[in-house]
Amino acid sequence: MEFGIQTPSTWIDPKTGLEWQCKSPGQMSWHEAQEYAKSISLDGKTDWRLPALAELESLLDRTMARSDGRPPMREEVPFRDNLSYWSSTTFERHTKTAWIVMFDGAYVLSYYKSSSYYVRCVRGRTESLGHSEEEL
Repeated sequence: MEFGIQTPSTWIDPKTGLEWQCKSPGQMSWHEAQEYAKSISLDGKTDWRLPALAELESLLDRTMARSDGRPPMREEVPFRDNLSYWSSTTFERHTKTAWIVMFDGAYVLSYYKSSSYYVRCVRGRTESLGHSEEEL
């Protein structure tokens, strides 16, 4: 009998203590992403949410630079890719937009919440980033 290789469904970041969803469900609007995060259960846990902008940025290694001078995703992150992900953070000056992190170049930009970007949920508190999730 052959068994497939199992990959973990979550990863706990040793730098921040946050628990991350390993496999993205794909692209969706910001509002759909919010609903998705409220609906999922991973490893028996149901308190998932979209990450705040600072939480997404914590996946970048700002001590390193690629050939284009932009920081890469941290080496220990098991779901390293070059996709663009929604944050939960709304742009204060234009509330119809929210911040995304484009990991292909470590760009942080705001886009209309009706746009489609990738989603990766997180759970836990963010004290190691200098604030609690209630402040984000």
